[in-house]
Amino acid sequence: MTSLRVIAAASALTVALPAQHLQPFLATYCVQCHGSQVRMANRSFETLGDDLSDAETLLGWREILDRLNLGAMPPEGATQPADEERQQVVDWMTRRVGEAIADARGRGSKTPLRRLNRHEYDRTVRDLLFLQDLLADPTEAFPPDASEGGFDNIGGALRTSDFLLAGYLDAAERFIDAAIAPPVRPSVRRHSFKAPFHPTRNRHDGQDAPGLYQNIRKNTTDQGGFLWLDDFLEGVRHSGYYRVRFKAEAVNRAYPYDERIVGVRRSEPLRVAVVAGSARYGELEFRTTSDRIVAEFDLADEPAWYEARVWLDAGYQPRLTFPNGPSGVKPLRKRLVSDYPETFPEFIRGYVVPEGPVNAETIAESFSRRVSKEGASRTELTTAGTSRAFNRREGWATFFREYQGPRVRVHEIELEGPLHDVWPPRSHTALFGEHRPAVENAELILAHFAGRAFRRPATPAEVERLAALVRARAATGDSDLEALKAGLRAVLVSPGFLYLHEGEGYLEQRSLASRLSYFLWSSMPDEDLLATDLRAPGALRSAAERLLRDPKSEAFSRRFTSRWLELHKIGTMPPSPKQFQQYYVDRLEGAMQEEARLFFQHVLERNESIDRFLDADYTFVNGGLARLYGLEGVAGADFRKVSLVDSRRGGLLGMAAVLTASANGIDTSPVVRGVWVSENILGVEPPPPPPDVKPLEPDIRGAQTIRDQLAKHREVPTCNACHRRIDPFGFALENFDPIGGWRDRYPRPKGPSPTVDASAMLPNGESVAGIVDLKRALLDRHREEFARNLTRKLLTYATGRLTGLEDETQVGRIVASLDRAGGGLRDLVLLVVESEAFRRN
Repeated sequence: MTSLRVIAAASALTVALPAQHLQPFLATYCVQCHGSQVRMANRSFETLGDDLSDAETLLGWREILDRLNLGAMPPEGATQPADEERQQVVDWMTRRVGEAIADARGRGSKTPLRRLNRHEYDRTVRDLLFLQDLLADPTEAFPPDASEGGFDNIGGALRTSDFLLAGYLDAAERFIDAAIAPPVRPSVRRHSFKAPFHPTRNRHDGQDAPGLYQNIRKNTTDQGGFLWLDDFLEGVRHSGYYRVRFKAEAVNRAYPYDERIVGVRRSEPLRVAVVAGSARYGELEFRTTSDRIVAEFDLADEPAWYEARVWLDAGYQPRLTFPNGPSGVKPLRKRLVSDYPETFPEFIRGYVVPEGPVNAETIAESFSRRVSKEGASRTELTTAGTSRAFNRREGWATFFREYQGPRVRVHEIELEGPLHDVWPPRSHTALFGEHRPAVENAELILAHFAGRAFRRPATPAEVERLAALVRARAATGDSDLEALKAGLRAVLVSPGFLYLHEGEGYLEQRSLASRLSYFLWSSMPDEDLLATDLRAPGALRSAAERLLRDPKSEAFSRRFTSRWLELHKIGTMPPSPKQFQQYYVDRLEGAMQEEARLFFQHVLERNESIDRFLDADYTFVNGGLARLYGLEGVAGADFRKVSLVDSRRGGLLGMAAVLTASANGIDTSPVVRGVWVSENILGVEPPPPPPDVKPLEPDIRGAQTIRDQLAKHREVPTCNACHRRIDPFGFALENFDPIGGWRDRYPRPKGPSPTVDASAMLPNGESVAGIVDLKRALLDRHREEFARNLTRKLLTYATGRLTGLEDETQVGRIVASLDRAGGGLRDLVLLVVESEAFRRN
């Protein structure tokens, strides 16, 4: 029975639609699931208000409108209204909710005082001081930035703490020290190094030739993965650019072992990465937090010289590593010796099976006996059939002498620098201008530096306070340089630098310039942008187009895709190396994210339709991703655009990055992926599960498919109400495994492997057989929801605040304008920039 509350709500809302139409609609199709007795998804008309000036009430009615538009209400199996009846209610509700949203304009939707997040702070200081190539990360000790709505640049979530302020002070000091040039221009020095470059210790390689060459036999996931310069532990004396040259070759690329054991692609060239690191952070034979890859090369199968111009911080040295080598030879020893005994005769006779027959059984027995004694002392390791020298230097040397796996052989290394094109460097001039760093010049130096840092001219009072600090430090005995550094540090921790001051109402010129540059560059505006009257007709659009053409706009493509598509989650739950060896062999973690960025960048640069995100006949892959996708003719680490014939790929939902970010590294869940599609494609946030419902437990026995488990779960009415709207989108993606590879069957350790069933019934009643049908359904019937959601995401990222109901009118206008303009992504970005929501606070 329809409650009085529902009738009252319906009567209050009825403006353009007579009550005799709305009330029967609610009573017939809604109240039985959302009334006083049954509250599916914890939603009830009993508690839904009728005052649309209240944001919470308005949000509730908009959610109802969204469900009706998606065809999610009434649910499958319930009595359905006729199309004309549904459309009449939807049209009326759209007008009424739209009017309420328009009335709400100005009651919020202001970006609070917003500080720079860690990424923005780091990029801004580097641009301010021309230290873009600095290897050290002065912000490494900062706490993680809080996120809201998926984004980490939301003003309301970016709190400031005493701990963070201390981090700002420390970072400012490190940046300024790195920017200041030494009193005398450093002379260019040349260093030459020959093998051995470092001692091998217990990783002695029997194939090294002192004086001629030394091998890199492992990559960075195990000890011995670096070839470092033991005679150069202090690193370079001065920061700057250096010319690194080395002579190297690829050895045994066509090795005789099973590729699945070694994990190195014979079809790919072996590679060398130049990794800069500092001994101050730890031993250089291991990975350290100082490591930065500064160059990479494909190696020829014969000796050749390779050269790169790289930046090195003072105290850093270049090390060489083997990025696509085996994950470590030591763990492979048992398998290689057991499966290929004919290639290790000396090692087997000397250290594995000294006496008796050599066969698979005796080798396995010797290994198992040694393994069973792993916790024992060295003397106890001498068991029957195993020599006491098995794990000593001589044993390893013998094994590696016979090992025929891939390795990198390095003959010579040369280093020359620092190579300064101008002196003093631009970083020094950025601090002091043309002035001598003396206390008497403090006002001139600080006025110039603070004006650039604050993104506006510093006021006389601000300059005086900074100069007073410098004079006070000098009075206590600090040198002129140290006193000036105190004033410069104060600039980098002041509110004028750390915060974007946007005021209220329409943004003034410099605030608008900052909002635009932090949207598209994640950094400070340049002088041209600050000098442009962005409020002049067409000026804002022209400025945005210029910023998009600049290489610094790569930050927009990388940062926005990372947060919108949740790609920052990749690597937080890494897949099993045993089950998904390909993920590690082909270094897919970084490749997946690069594909998504390149795809977004391409659609942006070419102004292609945003429909490409839902389906496309091309993508960007390197050799590793091509193998994952089953594409022929692509090898190597470089990315290229490829045409797609397989319609299962193409668009976001066929990308490994999205499919990995929406999995847990072990298995897939239609619920998780369904939520991802609902939130990030359609812009509908599912309600949280009821607190008294237990989550799904993984079926570790493999006795049930996820569909079987969810069918049981959905027998609970409160669960079914949400899952029928979420799960279908995830089921349509079930053919993709946790790293985005295609599968027709679920892997099972024992017993038959169940066939993947990717069929689903979408909330609007449409049946889909899998990913191809799902993409078609999204394009045909949900394109507007996607366009509105992408617009909201862009507005959120651009303004540093979550969009509210009062923004919906502008979102609708942007989407309508986008359709008239052709639907291109660049058009959408420019429409966002020109919108009132962007131009005012």
